[in-house]
Amino acid sequence: MNKTSALALDILIELASEPRGRQSVVLHLTRAMRMAILSGRLVGGTRLPSTRTLARATGIGRSSIVEVVEQLAMEGYLETRQGACTRVAVIDTDSDTRTAPASAPPLHSERWVLDDPPTPVTTKAFRAGLPDLQGFPSAEWATLVARRCRHPISHDLSYAHQCGLPALREALLVHLRQMRGVQATPEQVIIVPTAQAAFAILADASLRPGDIAWVEDPGYPGIRSVLRGRGAHIMAKPVDQGGMTLDSGETTAPKLIYTTPSHQFPTGVTMPLPRRLALLDQAARAGALVIEDDYDSEYQYHGRPIASLQGLDSQGCVAYVGTFSKTLAPGLRMAYMVVPPRWRALVETIATVNGYAVPVHLQLAMADFISGGGFHRHLRRVTAEAGERIRLLAQTLLQAHEPRLEVPTPLGGLQMCVGWTGKAPDTELARRLLKADVVALPLSTLCHGTVRQGLVLGVGLVRKEDIGQACQRLLRCARTL
Repeated sequence: MNKTSALALDILIELASEPRGRQSVVLHLTRAMRMAILSGRLVGGTRLPSTRTLARATGIGRSSIVEVVEQLAMEGYLETRQGACTRVAVIDTDSDTRTAPASAPPLHSERWVLDDPPTPVTTKAFRAGLPDLQGFPSAEWATLVARRCRHPISHDLSYAHQCGLPALREALLVHLRQMRGVQATPEQVIIVPTAQAAFAILADASLRPGDIAWVEDPGYPGIRSVLRGRGAHIMAKPVDQGGMTLDSGETTAPKLIYTTPSHQFPTGVTMPLPRRLALLDQAARAGALVIEDDYDSEYQYHGRPIASLQGLDSQGCVAYVGTFSKTLAPGLRMAYMVVPPRWRALVETIATVNGYAVPVHLQLAMADFISGGGFHRHLRRVTAEAGERIRLLAQTLLQAHEPRLEVPTPLGGLQMCVGWTGKAPDTELARRLLKADVVALPLSTLCHGTVRQGLVLGVGLVRKEDIGQACQRLLRCARTL
């Protein structure tokens, strides 16, 4: 054995003796030798001892050694020839293009920014944006999913119906007709993983860089991320007691309008009929697509839920977007949109090209959940519970008579927007509340133009019996500013 082979043998004995945890000996040695070659520890051109010699020296079976050598030869790390010794392949390990240096800064883009980044789930009051995750119907849902998994339907496991299975489209449309006044055919219903995915698809369908998009101010920050990524020019439209305000003398026509007319986020106001009709008229004259985000409008505490804007649309302007994130759980990764007929083919194409698909068994389980009445029963229960919590929250804050807190009468939704007229900014109040184990979303962070002060308080995760103490901590912090 020459000098280089002896050195290679020493290195391989050392690699074989390293702790390998639960990895198989073949996988461990393959990875170790690969890294040794890439790092230059095993130099290109070095002759390796025979597999028999390696097996005796390392205590590893010869068949395993042969498997390692064959794998690395197939990947190009070793060179083997019939009747000749095995050598380490000559690899340009000094290339700067092989791996990015560890010190390279992460990449950023001004167009792609998370305006609404995901945050860890907390049980602290008053985390907004989540339903009562403890109330998820786990047993019933597990039964429905298991049944569909045990009895797969072959044609539903193909590439067909990537934008939604007919069973779910039909069941969902029945629910939307009854509860939200949606007018459509099952073919107009598109199933997607999230509402954010729906917004992205609709933005891709309707916008080109430089096009104008109207958004509510204050409003949902996640829509800014979508529109900025498409190069749109975002125009903030102030929200008053009737929702998004409209200017009849507006000279810049939008290509996309984003609105939450039934339960505006975050203020909770409802757009009245005259303004809805005016919005539809402006959209039709501008040829704009209206995104109606109906994120939590099924939580209605006085009468039936407000009918959708889509149900009034006779010009094919409104794309209705809903999600199960607020009624069941975000982790289901299931949302839907109802698009106008003339937009359907384009929207389906964009959704398919980008791979926005939901697993078929989850779709079928959801269809069973809706058509079997389970979803309606769940909605009645969680709406009643959320209503009790939000009324208790409003009542407790009103009875405190804190003049700098403007407490509205909650009519629906999973959160309440409380105005703040103190001298300190709402962000400072939120910071102090966090130290007191109270989570509150500053209203100012949801403003696109004119800054307004307040706190958005969610009731999805807070227990009813904890609301009183959480309110007292909130009031104590407010009185220190």
